[in-house]
Amino acid sequence: MKTPSRTGIRAAAQPDRPLPQKALPLAAVHPSLSFRKAVFIYALGGLVGTLWETCWNLMRGRGFVYCNGSLLSPFNIVYGTGALVIILLLRNRREAWQVFLIGALGGGAVEYILSVLEELVLGTRSWDYSAYFLNIGGRTTLPYMLFWGVLCTAVIFIVYRPLDRMLDALPERALTAISAVLACWIALDMAVTVTALLRYAARARGAQAMTALGRAVDKIFGDAFMKKHFPAMRF
Repeated sequence: MKTPSRTGIRAAAQPDRPLPQKALPLAAVHPSLSFRKAVFIYALGGLVGTLWETCWNLMRGRGFVYCNGSLLSPFNIVYGTGALVIILLLRNRREAWQVFLIGALGGGAVEYILSVLEELVLGTRSWDYSAYFLNIGGRTTLPYMLFWGVLCTAVIFIVYRPLDRMLDALPERALTAISAVLACWIALDMAVTVTALLRYAARARGAQAMTALGRAVDKIFGDAFMKKHFPAMRF
């Protein structure tokens, strides 16, 4: 009869131990951002931005001012774009200081780049911080960047993660249908707004409309209308 080895006896005597579980990577905890969720985030960020700017002007005694920065929707393009950039850059960050630092730098960069693009494409500027403390080229300021950092921290830890769970709880068909309607609305709004802004800038330079579409845009979105909806724009 063969005697079992000591190694075999020790292995049989020891109970099975669970294998240590490896921590899931951040990408597994927060998977890639889908197009449907991105549409919701843009719309929500743009809407909140419009409400914030409107209330801020009311509190400063300026009365009601159009702050949506678009013609066919309440979604502010700057805030909607900023919300998307914040989520894309920070949704997988767990440390508050990382969210604050990247959010401050990213928010300032978005504000700066959009200001540059507006001036290059339209020849206009909707904000000029040249007289503000610690401004950067008049396009953003260090205090505003700190505000962006605080805002990003609140968005990631208080707003985004509950919102992400809420969207996951929606039926697939409902999520797809709502996001499709929102995406079409946003695309139409951007197309009309950009076209109207290009003609607004061209009229300021004395350029006449050369097409039927251009003449229609000039008639529907005249100077008085555009000045009312884009009061901060300066040529």
